[in-house]
Amino acid sequence: MTGVLHDHQSHDFIIIGSGIAGLRAAIELAPAGRVLILTKADPTESNTGYAQGGIAAAVGADDSSKLHADDTIRAGDGLCDAAAVKILCDEGPRYVRELLDWGTGFDRDGRGDPALGLEAAHSVRRILHAGDSTGREIGRTLWQRARGLGSVTTVNHALVTALLVENGVARGVTYYDSQGQPQTVRAARTLLATGGAGQVFRETTNPAVATGDGIALAFEAGARVCDLEFVQFHPTALNHPDAPRFLISEAVRE
Repeated sequence: MTGVLHDHQSHDFIIIGSGIAGLRAAIELAPAGRVLILTKADPTESNTGYAQGGIAAAVGADDSSKLHADDTIRAGDGLCDAAAVKILCDEGPRYVRELLDWGTGFDRDGRGDPALGLEAAHSVRRILHAGDSTGREIGRTLWQRARGLGSVTTVNHALVTALLVENGVARGVTYYDSQGQPQTVRAARTLLATGGAGQVFRETTNPAVATGDGIALAFEAGARVCDLEFVQFHPTALNHPDAPRFLISEAVRE
């Protein structure tokens, strides 16, 4: 649902961002209390919607989470956090099957099973696609599910400007609403799910909303930040002075 909040209204959870991370968190938290999603544009405008590539998980008969982790560590060339990789690869199949159960329209093979692709450094077929709009399809599925939860409220065009920190704990946020009016909302827990900072570069295929807000908010609130050199970008884009730098599929390069 969507709604307009009054100053100082309280929720149990605030989630800043409406991509895959924020939406999946909202769905998980909904049974535990009132969840508020703040998104600075339209609810479907995020990096998620621009993800044309697939999602990797060890769901094939010839695959395993260990093999997926080994491939990932090898491709990371010494830069991976091994504990994070293990969580990703161990938990990935469960959450991909969850997306399938929720109706995500991944491509299917001739038998009706999810079609698995082979890409990049993966040693077996484990990439699921929904055409060339995988992120948008996953986002659609999650929005449809979150929208039906009575404990979830969404405020669109909400530009968060600061975290309210009390005794070292985030207790809410301040933001400007769609009318440019300052608002304050409080919560027991606040989650930053704001995406990346691709717009720090003049030439980028990242969407206009990828401006690093969450990183700045966390830093200003006293959090430590790391790995800022890792900015996701797509290496192939249209180079024309009168056109946006939209992404060109990897298939063109191959």
